[in-house]
Amino acid sequence: MPRRSALVNADALRVAAVDHTGPMMIDALQSLGRSTSWELADEVVVRGDVGHPQGLCRWGDDWLVLTVHPGSGTGELLVVAAEGEVVRRVDVTDGERFHPGGFAIDPTGVGAAVGSPGCWIAVAEYRPRSTTTVMRLDAELTTLESFPFDDHLGAICPLGDGTLFAVSWASRRWYRLDTAGHILEQRTTPSRWVDLQDIVHGSMGIDGERVVATGVGGLQTPSGPLQFGGLVVIDVDAMAIVHDTPVVAWMPSGRVATYNGAHLDLGADLGADLDAEPSVMLRCLVDDTTATMATWIAHIRTT
Repeated sequence: MPRRSALVNADALRVAAVDHTGPMMIDALQSLGRSTSWELADEVVVRGDVGHPQGLCRWGDDWLVLTVHPGSGTGELLVVAAEGEVVRRVDVTDGERFHPGGFAIDPTGVGAAVGSPGCWIAVAEYRPRSTTTVMRLDAELTTLESFPFDDHLGAICPLGDGTLFAVSWASRRWYRLDTAGHILEQRTTPSRWVDLQDIVHGSMGIDGERVVATGVGGLQTPSGPLQFGGLVVIDVDAMAIVHDTPVVAWMPSGRVATYNGAHLDLGADLGADLDAEPSVMLRCLVDDTTATMATWIAHIRTT
């Protein structure tokens, strides 16, 4: 049975309507900082082998999870029900390319298939500076089109204008691509402390000019290595970071909440009045093979 924390009843939370949360989400995220308190509100055990999760995205009432199985050299797209059951597995392996990364749903398909649109994914060789097959999947998770790319893409995000934003292994290089794989713009990462893992875009409440990415960083201290999470807001037109912050949240296993795939929602307490302060909900799927879907909450003070 799923495990649920007694700290906060996550079922007593609602997700704010996407059509109205773009500016609110950006404001909320840009209010996060080193002193932000993240509360572990809910944990659900995912039943079934989830491999090494790389990307997490809400898909109607379910979740899409991109994962790699290094031992078998395969990549999968999983459909995970809210209660934690893996209800479908789609093999996304393309020969020696079996390492999928962070991803996001296609915002151009949201209106046509409310709740369960398609998505773009990147499946690469399991090494840096290698090659990637980029695929567009429809709402049935069938591949509609694909193109090869001459680098390891560690995360990819479709944008509302029909272009793609992507980052390489450890996000060392950033790309803006068209849907045929042509490079429209590229740069080296401006970040010096976090490796980006997963990306959230406008359909999740972020506006059309900015995306949000999560990832992980580390420092060597006299007591040993220290790993911490990170969140960045990116202006995709300027190819620049407009806000970044550590995510001070560790799972009971000791891994940071943004180690693997992560997803962001803007929420508020049920029954609260319209002036209630918003909260950011970070959903994450961490650890390997046997994983836990966790919900972390940061309450935002706007005044």
